[in-house]
Amino acid sequence: MSESKLSALAALPGMSSRRLGHLLDGRLPSEAWALVLAGDASPPAVPKEHSVRWASQLAQTELDEVAARLVELKCRVSSWHDDDHPLRLRDDIDPAPVLFRCGELPHPTTPTVGIVGTRRCSGPGKEIAYELGASLSEAGVSVLSGLALGVDGAAHRGAVAAGGAQPVAIVGSGIDVIYPARHRELWEKVASVGCVCTEAPVGAEPEPWRFPARNRLIAAMSDLIVVVESRSTGGSLLTVDEAVRRGIDVMAVPGSVKNGAAAGTNQLLVDGCAPVRGADDVLMALGLATIDSATRRSGERPSPSGDTGTVFAAIDDGPTSVDQIVDYSGFDLGAVYLALERLMTSGHIVADGVRVRRA
Repeated sequence: MSESKLSALAALPGMSSRRLGHLLDGRLPSEAWALVLAGDASPPAVPKEHSVRWASQLAQTELDEVAARLVELKCRVSSWHDDDHPLRLRDDIDPAPVLFRCGELPHPTTPTVGIVGTRRCSGPGKEIAYELGASLSEAGVSVLSGLALGVDGAAHRGAVAAGGAQPVAIVGSGIDVIYPARHRELWEKVASVGCVCTEAPVGAEPEPWRFPARNRLIAAMSDLIVVVESRSTGGSLLTVDEAVRRGIDVMAVPGSVKNGAAAGTNQLLVDGCAPVRGADDVLMALGLATIDSATRRSGERPSPSGDTGTVFAAIDDGPTSVDQIVDYSGFDLGAVYLALERLMTSGHIVADGVRVRRA
């Protein structure tokens, strides 16, 4: 009954993450339940009469019905007392005391990238988000986002289509309240191959205040945040702020100066965020090898041949400048750049500042 009691506590009117955290601080869910039922719970900023109302509601709660509903939804509920509660949410600067989830979270050692952006993204922005989601998933990176319209949904569609690492969605409503409604099929696919999770209790509507709270979880669960398109204000920039608070790196996709949907991302680049030209830039930032999909499937890296092989032979084990490669290979600058692009894509070389070196 621990999960049922935890679910019922989270569903109390006016119960926030911080208030629930106060109740669970040093107490198991059953102990917090008993405290609230006795009318003795007075978390910060909650008047005594509120505690009386909570006690009355718990007294009328049928725990068997709560448990049956969780089983029906195939929903697991964990608190920070549980071993399977994500460590990143337990040890966060603004921890999540409870998590409702459908599906399985990836292994804690799996690299995770949060892909965020505006709901009103451009066509190219949606394509880029899809491609990043697919390529990163195929490379073994868990793609995390909010399952919203626009960039979020596109990134998750790409991740699901690739069939690689488990995607994770952190939503701003109850696990049984699909929002937006048009994402029902995508929601179910993510839950079937990865995980959909939320702090919101069962039945919770997508109230506006839940989304900024949700954004902090996206930041906390990510090794890196990539902003595909963002206007000058919006939820994705709130996620950036939460990432900065946690010392998590942020990267941004450059956009046209005439595209209002890219005003925020372009400003992030001006502020010093690293640019994302494709999945390889993200993989390099994570310290992962960047090899093409055929190589990933075979597990082998074929040796470069032809002109590309000649350019590769001109690259030292240490950082090598393009001018040096031109001198050593005897090719013109255009041919060298073309070969370097191929070598970068195949994972034979990596950028080292303005130079390149063998991977």
